[in-house]
Amino acid sequence: MHQFHEAMICGDVMLVQSDQPMIDRILDRATIMVLAGAVDSNVSAAPLMFVRDGLDMIFFCARNSRIAAQLAINPATQVAIWPHDPVSTLGVEISGRCEVMRDTAARAKTKAMFVDRGLELGQVDEATLTCFRLRPTRLMLVDALATPRWAWQDFPRNIPTQSQQALEALGHWMQLWVRAVRAPFLSAAVVPVLLGGAIAYGALQHVGANFSWSLFLWSLLGAILASAGTNLINDYGDHESGADDANLVADNPFTGGSRAIQLGLVAPWKILLASLICFAATIAIGLHINALIAGAAFAMTPLLAVGVLGCILGITYTVGPLRLSYFGLGEAAVGLGFGPVMVLGSSYVLTASTGTAWPWLSSLLASIPVGIFIMLVLWINQFQDTPADAAAAKRNWVVRGAEQRDGSFDFVQPFALYQAFNISGFVMIFLLGLLGFWAPAVTTPWVWLALLPLPVFFVAAQRGRVWVAHWNDPEQDKKRLPFELLSVNAMTILLHISTGLLLTLAYFLAAT
Repeated sequence: MHQFHEAMICGDVMLVQSDQPMIDRILDRATIMVLAGAVDSNVSAAPLMFVRDGLDMIFFCARNSRIAAQLAINPATQVAIWPHDPVSTLGVEISGRCEVMRDTAARAKTKAMFVDRGLELGQVDEATLTCFRLRPTRLMLVDALATPRWAWQDFPRNIPTQSQQALEALGHWMQLWVRAVRAPFLSAAVVPVLLGGAIAYGALQHVGANFSWSLFLWSLLGAILASAGTNLINDYGDHESGADDANLVADNPFTGGSRAIQLGLVAPWKILLASLICFAATIAIGLHINALIAGAAFAMTPLLAVGVLGCILGITYTVGPLRLSYFGLGEAAVGLGFGPVMVLGSSYVLTASTGTAWPWLSSLLASIPVGIFIMLVLWINQFQDTPADAAAAKRNWVVRGAEQRDGSFDFVQPFALYQAFNISGFVMIFLLGLLGFWAPAVTTPWVWLALLPLPVFFVAAQRGRVWVAHWNDPEQDKKRLPFELLSVNAMTILLHISTGLLLTLAYFLAAT
């Protein structure tokens, strides 16, 4: 027996009561519902198989689908369910809220309900399908012209309080923008600022000057905003060119951008506006710092030059006439911007504020491996993006090295360069350590700590070589293979973060 007695009858009471048997009959017999959702004025609709559990509707949908992504941000939805009878003039409309069913036993029970109704789902696992429960907040009969019947049922127990809805909306808004700015990748900005801060700390300790935490935090905030702006404008540029739209293997955290535009989570113009706001805030912070250390916001200082260069690299990465990443300059831009530019800039700010000599040579040398390893994060992430990038005329160096005359791709050369760049980064660290014995004012033997992640590279290289061999094997599934490289993507990020943090620790230890 279904729980209509839990509902609050609204409108024409007699009509609602007479509608209930027909609603029951439609919900019991129908197997397909059309579900609609929306986020930020981006509307989606999808026909989905469902089973009924009391007045709740349970359904599966592809985890990487637009509708699943939107329900994760805005669980409010509306469905239309029509009977199989082609001449029927009435169907059921349900407004409600969706929640993910994560419990393994509940998912298994739901699958059994689908099987009992003769609905074939295929392989049901959390990696490919998400299971949702739709709890109704309003239910009514409707006709094909949406003629008002003034008879419906509400379910107050399924409606959150106003405060709950406000907190939920705030949480979902934060979740959306954390995704859009690709927050986990903001470490690209944090690492070089920490390193520049450690080098500046050593220089300040040498002359007995104080370390300015306020300037350090301002520098860190500016770098994070610059990184966020770069990520956002990269998404916008790749959307405009079609590179991300054509990416068929973007269901992972490493490749294909944030997918916020493609999944209908944020309008493209808002991504562009957010990027410009981030860059404007970065410029404002830079000018504020420049005024603090030089007496005027536009005083000609190395910070002003470094800041201008950094903003140009970030903004022109995927948009404008330059579009650096489309002409094989993206790798150099990332390595330069998130290596020397940020390390030099942060060390300058922290030393110039006290009149201490700028340790520019120490900063430059230490920034080289950091720039190499962050460039390699971009490099390996482009492997899965290569077919889509090539189709969008995004001529980065992985595309140039992998694309063959017949339109196929061979990653032997790009992966050989990936290994060579990694080795060069570790060789640079080794040489910095050696130099530390002869020039302790420039570097320190402590930097050999940053050689500790070397085994991670060996594992990544071995897995990558196996992957390249599989890619060139005609018996392998090319649709599945891109996902098998994800562990190498993750280890490359780990190499950047770990070597950068260990270099930071090395310069800090040298100063104490």
